[in-house]
Amino acid sequence: MKYTRRDFTRRLSLGAATSLLGLSHMASGMNYTVRKGDTLGRIARRHDLSTEQLRRANQISGDLIRVGQKLHLPINKTPRNTSKSMNRVYVVQRGDTLSGIAQANRTTVSELKVANNLFSDLILIGQTLLVPTITSAADLLGSVRSKNSRIKVRTNNWKGIVVHHSAIKSGNAAIYDLNHRKKGMQNGLAYHFVIGNGIDSGDGEIEIGRRWTHQLQGGHVKNHKINLTAIGICLIGNFQETRPSMMQIEAFTQLMDWLRSEVVPKAKQFAGHRELRGEQTVCPGKNFPLAAMHSRYS
Repeated sequence: MKYTRRDFTRRLSLGAATSLLGLSHMASGMNYTVRKGDTLGRIARRHDLSTEQLRRANQISGDLIRVGQKLHLPINKTPRNTSKSMNRVYVVQRGDTLSGIAQANRTTVSELKVANNLFSDLILIGQTLLVPTITSAADLLGSVRSKNSRIKVRTNNWKGIVVHHSAIKSGNAAIYDLNHRKKGMQNGLAYHFVIGNGIDSGDGEIEIGRRWTHQLQGGHVKNHKINLTAIGICLIGNFQETRPSMMQIEAFTQLMDWLRSEVVPKAKQFAGHRELRGEQTVCPGKNFPLAAMHSRYS
């Protein structure tokens, strides 16, 4: 069955609506008096809440709170199995930023600062950070798993994965397939997977290209040998100018985790397009959290 962007958005919206219903049934809870050194994030974490739940319960639009202020702490009745959190240790690499580390680990800059008692965005190479990782309840792999079950994957063929950005803000797998054919690519879409940004496909929607369904070599880099054994994943957007959306990063990490653990475990190599020898490009863009992704996948 072929889904449109509206179908994809509707499916995610239904899931979000279910979560919001759970929030609407929070009981009266208790009150908390803000103390010196408190932040909204610390208070939320201490009481197993999200900062958004605290804001909503107290009609706060930002993060500003004051000592002595009374806050209402709602009882969280959201089902515990919708998401889970865990902490991991991360060592800052050259090129890292707090926002990049947060994106790659499905968290926020605010949560990183709270967990590490940081009062600015300054981090140093070699610095050790405690990273509170929040795994989203949204499963973005449902249709991908279903389609992949009908594909005879050449598990021994794939040795690596290369990440790209499209370098333009719009498009989807079908549009790029047509353009690539016009450029003379016999097998069309150069990538095996495309991750949408909400313009021409859903935000975080993972589309499978013909090169994956037919287990064909990629056309995403100049080097023929790399195309033979490397899976190409393209996130739609120009990440020299903007950042990938949180849903795109969530989709990318879900796709990578699934491919590496269940589908092509021999695909151990990981690279951004610009890191490959002979590839004169800035792809996947300076705003893609490449250093943090290397920590996760290299």
